[in-house]
Amino acid sequence: MTKNEIHIAIDEAGNPNDEKPFIISAVLINDINYYLNLYEEAIKDVQRLTGKNIKYFKWSEDSPKQFKLGKDVKGIFVNKVLKNLTGISLIIRKVNETKLSNCSAKIYGEILGLHLRKYVASKSVVVHYDRTPILRESDKQYITINFPKWTLAKVLRLDFTGHDKCKLIHSADYISGIVREHIMKDELKEEYRQKVEEYINVVIKNFKLKEVNIKDYE
Repeated sequence: MTKNEIHIAIDEAGNPNDEKPFIISAVLINDINYYLNLYEEAIKDVQRLTGKNIKYFKWSEDSPKQFKLGKDVKGIFVNKVLKNLTGISLIIRKVNETKLSNCSAKIYGEILGLHLRKYVASKSVVVHYDRTPILRESDKQYITINFPKWTLAKVLRLDFTGHDKCKLIHSADYISGIVREHIMKDELKEEYRQKVEEYINVVIKNFKLKEVNIKDYE
């Protein structure tokens, strides 16, 4: 581990092959120790709030939810951790009958890499992907070979084995979840929609949101 390396956490939200929004986000973690300390502080806050021995954050499982508000666990992670981070969240436009799963290497590799270039060019990075079934082994090899070209960064390592207990990935899981539900806010119940609006107002201060047409990269 070099002193100035940037860790990039990548995760998506949504089904690439249905008509609903598909989001892929990359979070830039400039100081991994600072991030992990914030994470642990947030976990302690959540344990005090809920009285439960919660150990990890996960957007789809944490409260509040659409049909059960409960304690504001999500708000703790957003305000304690996410507001101290930066990154990008790409809203992938679905065109006609194109299945995004057929474009996985382009989305997770070229498109994401090119949008990261302005943040990481000439810098040392370690990239952490959530473990996703739509990335084939050939996709992973293609991304590994070409990610330095797309980002113009010194890529120290690409890790495709992210899982539910990977604390770095949770930041990107949250960003993608927030952006997706913000886009779908008209389908949310009023009380939960208000919470999602609170979260998006925090993250848009440091995260760049952009809609991307995959046809532009053919």
